[in-house]
Amino acid sequence: MRETKIVFFKYVAVVLGLFLALDMFIHYQLYQRYRNDQTLSVYHQTAAVRAQLEKELNSNLLLVQGLADYVSYHPEFRTSELESYCQGIFFRSSLIKNIGVAPDYIVEYVYPLDGNEAVLGLDYRFVPEQWDKVKEVHDTGKMVVVGPLDLVQGGRGLIGRAPVFVRSNEYFWGIVSAVIDFDELLANAGISDIPNLSLAIRSVNADGVDGDVIYGDPKLFDPDNNPVTMQVILSSGSWMIAAVPDKGWGVIPPGSIILHAILFLLAFSVCFTIYKIITKNAEVERVKTNLSEAQSIAHLGNWSADLLTGKIWWSNETYRIFGLVKGEYVPSKSGFFNGLVHEKDRKKVSDIYAESMSSGEPYSLDHRIVRPDGEVRHVSSRVRFSYDDNGNPVRVYGTVHDITDRKLIEGELRESKNRFDHVTDKLSSKFVFFSHTINGEFIRLSEGFIHLGYGSPEVGLGRSWAELFDFTPESIVIAEEKNARVISGEVESTEYEVEFTTPDGQYKCVSVYSYLAYDFKLETNVVEGVVLDITDRKAWEERLKILTRAIENAPVSVVITDIRGLITYVNPYFCKQTGYSKKEVIGGNPNILRSGEHDESFYREMWETLVLGRTWRGEIVNKKKDGSLYWELASISPVYNEKGEVVSYVAVKDNINDQKDFERLKADVDLIMRHDLKTPLNGIIGLPGLLRMDDNLTEQQHELLKTIENSGKKMLHMIDMSLDMFKMETGKYEYYPLKIDIISVARQVVDNCRSNISAQKVEVELVASGKADLDEAVFVWGEERLIYSLLSGLLTNAIEASPSGEKIVIEFNQHGNTLISIKNTGVVPEQIRDRFFHKYVTQGKANGTGLGTYSAKLMADAMHYDIKMQTNDERNETVISFDIPQERPE
Repeated sequence: MRETKIVFFKYVAVVLGLFLALDMFIHYQLYQRYRNDQTLSVYHQTAAVRAQLEKELNSNLLLVQGLADYVSYHPEFRTSELESYCQGIFFRSSLIKNIGVAPDYIVEYVYPLDGNEAVLGLDYRFVPEQWDKVKEVHDTGKMVVVGPLDLVQGGRGLIGRAPVFVRSNEYFWGIVSAVIDFDELLANAGISDIPNLSLAIRSVNADGVDGDVIYGDPKLFDPDNNPVTMQVILSSGSWMIAAVPDKGWGVIPPGSIILHAILFLLAFSVCFTIYKIITKNAEVERVKTNLSEAQSIAHLGNWSADLLTGKIWWSNETYRIFGLVKGEYVPSKSGFFNGLVHEKDRKKVSDIYAESMSSGEPYSLDHRIVRPDGEVRHVSSRVRFSYDDNGNPVRVYGTVHDITDRKLIEGELRESKNRFDHVTDKLSSKFVFFSHTINGEFIRLSEGFIHLGYGSPEVGLGRSWAELFDFTPESIVIAEEKNARVISGEVESTEYEVEFTTPDGQYKCVSVYSYLAYDFKLETNVVEGVVLDITDRKAWEERLKILTRAIENAPVSVVITDIRGLITYVNPYFCKQTGYSKKEVIGGNPNILRSGEHDESFYREMWETLVLGRTWRGEIVNKKKDGSLYWELASISPVYNEKGEVVSYVAVKDNINDQKDFERLKADVDLIMRHDLKTPLNGIIGLPGLLRMDDNLTEQQHELLKTIENSGKKMLHMIDMSLDMFKMETGKYEYYPLKIDIISVARQVVDNCRSNISAQKVEVELVASGKADLDEAVFVWGEERLIYSLLSGLLTNAIEASPSGEKIVIEFNQHGNTLISIKNTGVVPEQIRDRFFHKYVTQGKANGTGLGTYSAKLMADAMHYDIKMQTNDERNETVISFDIPQERPE
């Protein structure tokens, strides 16, 4: 093998050397020819430019010379005749901008006169910068061209001056001059229209001395650029044109790369032929090895069997497919059919084997096999028989291909298709999957088409979407434009919305998502996509706009913040209320409104409520931009996304300054009245006691006086409680807890409510659980007066809420803390459940004030009791409970 490689590399070295020399020679010849072709091309283009320049310039100079000849024969010309002649010149030439006639070097006539009045009377002999060239006209007796010069009216121009000699007696009369537009001259010569060519022009005087570059890049005249030069002959002096290709002289001849590639391929072919000849035998061995490896990679085995001797041969991969080890297993026909073929496929395999042997037709069959370890695999078997001259089968050949992975993929594809069909079926009311030709004719429509109001999908097949749907004119324009962009390949996919009216008059709005795809069945491009019915969404968006306008015009402040508490929206009323503009608050923190009237615990409780996902409601004092304070009734709620995550908070706040002023006034009046009522009431309470000391009173009179006395005490208790309630509301109540027997207080409450219990026809039962015992005292920390009022108020509410004939249960449960529950039949109306303990909240009671539960909450909070309400619609019951701490509160 090593010697073969050495010989091979020697031949390759010789062949590559020869081809390299040939390549260098051919490339040199091509380069010389390519350079000559470039030079010739530039020369022809430059010659065309030169000819056009000479034509344009000399034709205009001839007009000037003609004017000089005209004057030489008419030295005593009239101005009108000269003006007519000049008009003729301007008619023939667009390049000449003005003409001057100067007898004896003094300009006496200018055409056109407008804009050139200042030139009249100019004596060239007193203009040093022009006199040399003017004198040259007289000395040479020829036309002299000067320029280009910057013109006062803009642009650049050439000045052609011709001498005038009176022919009658040959004396020098003066000069005629004309200004020729240089930029337009170049444009007429076509310099700007020459593709792929860079030009420059340099002036040359009559002595052959190079002047300034009047057009193009001066670097083009650099000999290193190898420019093509050409002379433009003028009446006096000349111009020199230099030209090179726009991108420089090419160094890579056209076709040289192809030639290199051809020579390389030719050399490679020769080397490859040598390689094939030298390595032929080694290749045969490698092919055998590669074939075995290929079979292993493709899981494709082959086998053959001699039907006369019964000898069977398997390839190595065939053993691996069946999970057998070569040398340990001897292939046999019975072992294959009875042991390796899956029992459910044996009859099918044996029948087709026998049929193929009889008919002589090869067969292909997919079936299952079972490996010795019990693993089931899928294989594809191909079998062919060979026969002798008498038609008897003598040999059989076959391949076995492990297609287990393919079967799994096919199963997944079937499952994927089933899922897709399931999705299109289940979402048919929302989605329509479609395909249509480039011309718009539908070729596929999913079942969802029926929900668009046009019947079954078969109705739309073969019809154009523009013909089928009653689109609005705007929708047709949008659809045609979007489809055109997709079909042309300008965009890969497009999305747009269109509106139409169904045959039964319904308005529909759909969103279309489409893209260009290749249909292998039709062998052409088609437009595929999905249509989503967004009619409901559009209606919702319209309702959202109305809601937005309502918020914008609402007479309450609306503030929206993100989860960090930064303001993202405020409505106009907020700005009017606070004095801040939207620009000042958006992105800021609501803390700018803090008045300092609330402590940190107030705001901490607010945020803790919001973090728990609940709505915070309360009254708050805020500060305007001008520093003034105002009261607001605020409701702050979390806003959730579809995942149930809090994404923002919205606050709705109403100014309650007037209400607060009224409440303060009312509280002051109530406080004064309650205080002033106590003095006469004490007198009323004391009077029955004095009267009862009289021994002449009857028993009935004693009872009446006692009733008056008790009623006065109750009224005094109510006034004291109302004063205490006021202190609780304002946070000024001083709590002095003592040990109280809660069972005893409860029994007093029940006894005092007997009349209400009898009138409502209900029953009240006291029960105990845990460590509590109705026969023994249950002591709790509290104020007896408050506990009595708390229980009395809650029991009264339960009696009023219970239907006749039902039972009210008061339960005492003691496990460390003492839990007291009052349970009655009936549920709290759903509308007030969240506000059950709020002030003035009531529903369904003819004489309800909404103060009973509110006062119960105040008293429970004052004694540090945790009071709760639970109502159950299924059991039709309501339970109000309050938890009394075991330890004495501070």
